[in-house]
Amino acid sequence: MTDRPTATELIEAVKGFLETETLPALMDARLRYRMLIAIHVLGMVRREFSVEEEHLGLDWEMLQAVLDRHDERPACLSSLRQAVLEDSERLCARIRAGAFDEPELFGALAGHVRQMVMRKVDVVTAHPPVVPGRHP
Repeated sequence: MTDRPTATELIEAVKGFLETETLPALMDARLRYRMLIAIHVLGMVRREFSVEEEHLGLDWEMLQAVLDRHDERPACLSSLRQAVLEDSERLCARIRAGAFDEPELFGALAGHVRQMVMRKVDVVTAHPPVVPGRHP
């Protein structure tokens, strides 16, 4: 792994090149559209890199609480990613088994899951985070 440029800086450089030099030169509408999609994807990847560990940590904490687990947080990013995946599968199995069918339990779970989904949507759409009770 090199110190500079970082993966995020490389993505930003390619994205900037495509936006400022390549996109304006494209006259074919189909190619322009596909280039815009590619630029958007690069932006998503850059945003994911910048928040992945934080978001996985929040997801891990929520899953620990919802599943009533008390594991030690994984030390490295790949282990944290794997732990979130495994706990998500455990949560899905418990939901299918009816563990959250009571309205109170379902409501609490829905609030947690909504926060997880909103973090993912923020990365995809590049919108600022939604703050409850505040409207843009």
